[in-house]
Amino acid sequence: MILAALIFALALPAQQPAADNLKAITAEPNLVKRAKLALANGERASRDAGDACKAGEYDKCNARLSEVQDSVELAEKSLDQTGIDPARSPRHFKDAELQTHKILREVDPLRAYIPAEGMDHFQSVYRRISSIDDRLVSAILSKKKKKK
Repeated sequence: MILAALIFALALPAQQPAADNLKAITAEPNLVKRAKLALANGERASRDAGDACKAGEYDKCNARLSEVQDSVELAEKSLDQTGIDPARSPRHFKDAELQTHKILREVDPLRAYIPAEGMDHFQSVYRRISSIDDRLVSAILSKKKKKK
């Protein structure tokens, strides 16, 4: 009985609309946790986008791709707001970069399923996520600033 209630409770957040998920994540006061939640949401949305693209539901696929982009952008913004120097304390930034790179690997094969008229949207989402990933890497690898 308890197990059934737990399974039901865990299934509810997955059924919420994308805007509600991101609003709930944005309300998280801990910025590092917010970034992790946003990237987890982006990963979930990328899998949903893959399922939709493979099923030929291109409107749903585009909506999920936009959710992936919004999630990755929210994670980047949240990490920036922490005030943590990624060169001195790279842990959270490295975790975010690894997850962002994983999202890119999940999104990239979808280009084979997207029709020509939807390719512009796909390319813009892919480029944006890729640029965020590149910025995370360069922030981690940047030289540490010396105090004078």
